[in-house]
Amino acid sequence: MSDTKPPDLSSEDLETLEEVRTAQDRAGPPEELESGELIEAELGRLVHHPRAETVRLKRVAADGEQGSTPFIELVLVARWIVPLVAVVVGIMLLIYYKA
Repeated sequence: MSDTKPPDLSSEDLETLEEVRTAQDRAGPPEELESGELIEAELGRLVHHPRAETVRLKRVAADGEQGSTPFIELVLVARWIVPLVAVVVGIMLLIYYKA
């Protein structure tokens, strides 16, 4: 085994490194999308290729590694619950006004 030494950094190098890190923290990730652009891209894919986008979103939800997974799952459940609630409310209003 060879004997390795840690790199010899002077305090000036460390100060420069700290300045670079704080500048990056302030600027944020360089490739970060704004939420409007992200939503526009998602809706564009959904409108132009709905079946392919549905398959992709189900795959993302199955992987469960992205932050959007809970929202995807909520939409998958809501697409059945919302019409059911609408029908029940409609029946209740029909009964109310006919009685």
